[in-house]
Amino acid sequence: MFGGCSQKIPNTWERRVLNNDVQKEIKLHTEIFGKEGDRVLVLLHGFGASGYSFSRLIPELSKHFRVYAIDLKGFGKSPKPKNSGYSVYDQAVLVDRFLKEHDLRNIILIGHSYGGGVALSLVLMDPKRVEKMVLIDSACYDQRLPKLIRWLQIPLVGKIGFFIIPSSLEVKESYRYAFYDDSKIPEDIVKEYTKNLYLPNAKSVYFKTTKELIPEDIDKISKKYATIKIPTLLIWGENDIVIPKDKAYRLHKDLKNSKLVIIPKCGHIPHEEKPKEVLKVLKKFLGF
Repeated sequence: MFGGCSQKIPNTWERRVLNNDVQKEIKLHTEIFGKEGDRVLVLLHGFGASGYSFSRLIPELSKHFRVYAIDLKGFGKSPKPKNSGYSVYDQAVLVDRFLKEHDLRNIILIGHSYGGGVALSLVLMDPKRVEKMVLIDSACYDQRLPKLIRWLQIPLVGKIGFFIIPSSLEVKESYRYAFYDDSKIPEDIVKEYTKNLYLPNAKSVYFKTTKELIPEDIDKISKKYATIKIPTLLIWGENDIVIPKDKAYRLHKDLKNSKLVIIPKCGHIPHEEKPKEVLKVLKKFLGF
């Protein structure tokens, strides 16, 4: 549980993107739905989640798109190495490699929270590969981390508690924090994430990622959002306390070709809490 200290690699664009030596052998687990030849849609989940987070949307989306639901490095069924490469930049490099290996072009990106930060990084890296982007309650700017994450970062106490407390309680508490209406917490997804936390190295990776959620140069990189020209849809829960909607208004202002939709009486995970409303907005934006 308590590993030795290692040299910290700067969590910056220069070090994690331009000079990234992330393992070549990492292969991201991906579930593929829909017909070959349809427009390509790539789903990027939030922190602590997996591609299963989009299970309420996939049945409808796969009727119209070739859907790739990716488990980011360290989450779901993807590899969980013990290195420190878990920033949104590291994830973007791996997803970019996946897209190139599968020759996926003119894609539509949908990213939630942490996965939204990955999507923004991908577009900054290779804007010509992406046709449209959807960001759901996306990581985007510097901010105070949620209290559950801050608790984990308390020296020693947070780490011991995280490893001792049953995973089912940790997942349920996270959902109570993230959802506006606790009666809508999806039990099947809670069970899926609880099961994933018992996989080898899963809790260690979760803990490592909390240390790398906000890049050190985020203020510098966020100034580049104004260069993004692709059509972008922003979907935000009105009652999100993880990434409050003031970030949505700021991102909408910075992304000149964007549309913002606020989902009322909804928390941080609209596609799970209010999937019908999210699908309605997606249909209009994506034209299906």
